[in-house]
Amino acid sequence: MSASTNKESKEWVLGAGEELRFEVAFKKTVQVRLKSGNAEYFGTELGPEAVYQFSGTNGAIFSWQGCTLVITGECESAYVAEETPMDMFANVHMALQQLRVQARNTDLKAAPRVMIVGPDDSGKTSLARLLLSYAARMGERPLFVSLDPLEASVSMPSTISATLIDKPIAIESGFMGYAQSSSHGQTETPLVLQYGYEQPEDNATLFNMLTDKLAAAINRRLDTEKNASGIIVDTRGFSDVARNKTIEHAIASLGINTLLVVGNERMFSVYSNKLRSITVLKLPRSGGTVDRSASFRQQQNSRIVRQYFYGTDSQKASSFSTVVNFQEIKILRVGEDAIAPTSTLPLGEDRKLTDTTVLSVEPDESLIHSILAVTDAPLESVQEDSMDVDGEKSVVGIQAVGFISVTKIEMDKKRMIVLSPVPGRLPKQVLLYGNAKWMETI
Repeated sequence: MSASTNKESKEWVLGAGEELRFEVAFKKTVQVRLKSGNAEYFGTELGPEAVYQFSGTNGAIFSWQGCTLVITGECESAYVAEETPMDMFANVHMALQQLRVQARNTDLKAAPRVMIVGPDDSGKTSLARLLLSYAARMGERPLFVSLDPLEASVSMPSTISATLIDKPIAIESGFMGYAQSSSHGQTETPLVLQYGYEQPEDNATLFNMLTDKLAAAINRRLDTEKNASGIIVDTRGFSDVARNKTIEHAIASLGINTLLVVGNERMFSVYSNKLRSITVLKLPRSGGTVDRSASFRQQQNSRIVRQYFYGTDSQKASSFSTVVNFQEIKILRVGEDAIAPTSTLPLGEDRKLTDTTVLSVEPDESLIHSILAVTDAPLESVQEDSMDVDGEKSVVGIQAVGFISVTKIEMDKKRMIVLSPVPGRLPKQVLLYGNAKWMETI
């Protein structure tokens, strides 16, 4: 390994099996170019002489054979690591690939169904990204399932989702490239369910119900397509196994047959003893993982929301300011809690409030900066006089077809101004409210 500097550019030479780890602050941008050799960013190969931009991120570029990289701009930190867990990660990929081949030859139900668990900032999402990109490079089409509502991946915060991955994850836009492209009609739409809370434990009953609905949709798709590529599931970080009420439910619901435990010996011990019918593997936390502050996570999510509406620097998109009259829409929230507007009312009379009760939200100024999910539910199905228990169940877990951001409420005119990725009237009128907020900044 060696490094040389010329003006604002710095040249890094990586030996075989080495990794360049770097941190870039928000509001700063660095450019990375592969000058020679071969390198990859979480499983996606860098193109020769291609220039990639990074901002507000903790990244790692790995080389199996060695390479020369040129970084232009100011990094918070950058160094070359000689010891990495990449050999272990590659071995996991090869084992999963063998399962895919066996599933095609024998039983499709034997396809790998992988869940990744571990504490916060242990590298779970990075590992999922790497395994998905490796699979796509082999011609596979795995489904990526995100059960982390706090951090947006292929969709908005406070959602869970499933997305078909048919090519390596884009280096600059990451998973959000799928949501941004689909919101503007450029690729297949991910299956997204509005949860409305930050942590799975905030409303475990609702979270488990949504997981079941997501699992049913995944099973239908895999059966229809005869897909042996399987699924890879990313989860919310946690350390207290005893208090977590959603992971084991998700393992059963999604039919997980391989559990990857990252960076936690105790968690591995508990699950390997408790879940004897599935394969439980222990993987180390990469030395390149960084503990992120609450401010960093907030800025990360804010950028992802902005990318949903406006795209990235390399793939710009347009969004539109739209006037929506109150009488044209129905805003709902599932589950009662303190963050809901004071003007929420249960649909129907004499209904007992539960974790999955559907509440009607009357528009007021508390909705400003809220992210609302546009659902597939027909308007007539959520009118108070037609909303029975079956109707309520049809709303819980309805697919979100897109999102809008409330920028202004005009109570005197009984309307609101929203930011939408498509022009004209909203394609659907039933909106789901959650705790996701976003304030647009220049």
